[in-house]
Amino acid sequence: MNNPNADKSPASLITMSQHSVDSGADTVAALRGEIDAIDGELARLIAKRSSLAHTMSMAKHMAGDTGFGWHPAREVEILRSILAREPDLDPYLVTTIWRALIAANLAAQGGLEIITTLEAAPWARLAFSISDETHQLIKTDHALLEALTQGERRIGCLPWPDGAHNWWHDMMHAAFADLFVCAASPPVQKRGAPEALLVARHLPESSGDDFTLLAGSVHDLQAFDGQIVATMDGICLTQVPRFIGEEIVLPSGVRRIGCFALA
Repeated sequence: MNNPNADKSPASLITMSQHSVDSGADTVAALRGEIDAIDGELARLIAKRSSLAHTMSMAKHMAGDTGFGWHPAREVEILRSILAREPDLDPYLVTTIWRALIAANLAAQGGLEIITTLEAAPWARLAFSISDETHQLIKTDHALLEALTQGERRIGCLPWPDGAHNWWHDMMHAAFADLFVCAASPPVQKRGAPEALLVARHLPESSGDDFTLLAGSVHDLQAFDGQIVATMDGICLTQVPRFIGEEIVLPSGVRRIGCFALA
């Protein structure tokens, strides 16, 4: 096979090589310019979004709404909408960015206190963009549940329930009757279970596509057609693939641990 450069002098080859380098450098510079322009636009849009969220918060207060301010079902709906419009985006990238934006807006409204166990701390940080210095670490799962009962605006992050984490069983006690699972972290579809769940003195909200966690005897849970997640002392934790709200009357021995949704 003939070498296309066989008749070219060393000087001309050097010139061609330099031209390629210069062309590549020009391309990199142009691409950097485009990225810088996009960064500027992103910053402008983030500032606009934050301003609108602040205005909405003020409007709610003026209307007499001084409620919890945390609406995980709405947050999942936002993620679903973004991923539906841009299906090629990495769901975890989307989650990280938008969780940070939402958490910043929640922090600006004030009043929420995030508490977590050490094991669940990475997932609390993902959910609320917090550092180790800005949230409270609780030593045990049970102690975290107790702490949640002492504050209307506390959100607790606990590891997904398994053989080592039976806090869901503690929630069967009357002292924790006002606590519910309201969200998962990370809130995106993946194989297996979420890494952690978020618990608060807050009724779960339906996002339109949810899972409900019910605890009770195997016999009492049979009618719900769920998947057993964990067992302890003859009591099962079952994951049911639908939202079960307060309007559904449960058997006397069944406790609705809460609900969560995934984008």
